[in-house]
Amino acid sequence: MKLFRLENVSLKWKLTVLSASVIFIVYFLFTWLQYETVKQWLLNEEEKAMKKTIEEIETYYAEKRNISLSDIRQGKSLLEKLNEKYQAIRILDEKGNVIVSVSNRAPISLLSAETPEKLEVDYHLVNDERSIVVRKPFHVSRMSGTIEIVRHLVKFQQMINTIFFIMTLIGVVAMVMSAFIGLFIAKHFVGRLQAVTDTMRNIKNNGFQKRIDVPAANDEMSKLMTMFNEMMDEIEHSFRQQKQFIEDASHELRTPLAILEGHLSLLKRWGKNNREILEESLEAAVQEVYRLKKLVLELLDLSHAEAIAIPAELQPTSPREAAEQIVKNFRVLHPSFQFRIVDEIREKALVRIAKHHLEQLLLILLDNAVKYSQHQKEITIFIKEERKYVSISVCDQGIGIPRDELEKVFLRFYRVDKARSREKGGVGLGLAIAKEIVDKYGGQIVIESEVGGGTTVELFLPKVKSKE
Repeated sequence: MKLFRLENVSLKWKLTVLSASVIFIVYFLFTWLQYETVKQWLLNEEEKAMKKTIEEIETYYAEKRNISLSDIRQGKSLLEKLNEKYQAIRILDEKGNVIVSVSNRAPISLLSAETPEKLEVDYHLVNDERSIVVRKPFHVSRMSGTIEIVRHLVKFQQMINTIFFIMTLIGVVAMVMSAFIGLFIAKHFVGRLQAVTDTMRNIKNNGFQKRIDVPAANDEMSKLMTMFNEMMDEIEHSFRQQKQFIEDASHELRTPLAILEGHLSLLKRWGKNNREILEESLEAAVQEVYRLKKLVLELLDLSHAEAIAIPAELQPTSPREAAEQIVKNFRVLHPSFQFRIVDEIREKALVRIAKHHLEQLLLILLDNAVKYSQHQKEITIFIKEERKYVSISVCDQGIGIPRDELEKVFLRFYRVDKARSREKGGVGLGLAIAKEIVDKYGGQIVIESEVGGGTTVELFLPKVKSKE
């Protein structure tokens, strides 16, 4: 037999019990407070009525002069008129002896007491019934005594019992209604959670196409559903990118491996004895190994770019100095090219990026510019301020990029002209790496190009005010 454990209960029933309990407890406290308030109010009204009766008796006897005991006894008819059901009135002398007494279904069994000094109100049990006893000193002419009224709270108790019964009945109805309300609230809340669960199960079994139908509301659950859909969109996009990346990487690796396999097979069959074939195959194999090496290195660079973390104590970098260093190296590597730096910043400006990362960005952009500018061998680097950014533009006069393909150049392995790119050794990872680095530092990278009119790649990097 399984033991009952709270953690095994479904969320729907937990919410049902919790909400129903809260509603019932709130109702119970409110009803109890209301019951006690009505009860005290009724008791106060009973006391007021008895005090008013005493005042009327005092007024009646005060109007008479030289009143005697017989006069007080003759006033019994007045007491009977003032008396009510379940009530007794009596007047005692100063020794506690009864002068006159009337009763209406209220037997008196109280012992005589001393004359009180002022108005007294007490609650007693008389014949197992709760009663109110009001006693007040009585002074008229030369006489002193006590006026005493005893009221059995029969009518009061009947009214209280009726109110208690009605409130209990309403409480039972309220408890049942609170249970249904709690169940409705639980279904409304858990139902949308169940929709999330069902969608996740559907996604697990059938893929990323399924999304949650978000209701037209602006509560936390709707926001959670919207965020879940957005997250699934991002995950699906990420998986598609990963799939595309694997396919592109496999394609890029397949070509040089196929070439290597072909030349090695050729050498194995008859090329070992043919010097011309041997030289040609070895040269082709070396080129393909170099291409594979470069591809692997660029893949490593891309993974490093995705994993870079900005250090807490980042040293700002001078874009002018970084550009001069990279241009100096390129002038040695490509002496036929003309490189020019145009610094439009009047004051010294620094950018919030590590120096080696900025140099890597410039290296990628200049390498592409050289690669696709074989006719107009002139490359210009512009440095200027754009509000809170420093703009670094690399402009060439190369073959350019079609306008409809500009948005795709930052995709991994994407190349505008695959045949010419392969001839020049490109694998389409340079701009993808550059975008990863720029995004990490909170910058932007923008590209403008025209077929036959050259290309301009512009970096926007966060500016740091120089300390002088």
